Amino acid sequence: MRRPLDQSKVLKELAGVADKLADDGLTREKRLALLRRQARLGDLRDAIAERARRALP
Repeated sequence: MRRPLDQSKVLKELAGVADKLADDGLTREKRLALLRRQARLGDLRDAIAERARRALP
């Protein structure tokens, strides 16, 4: 079973994806896969932040 990512891990992974996207030698398929991963991670980051806001009294 996979452990859920916490915010710091999501941010670290987002930074890694951004670094990979900076490579000009990526194929179109790899670039699209990285952009999809970046979008999913961004959604996850936003969901974590929203959950934290709702947990506050």
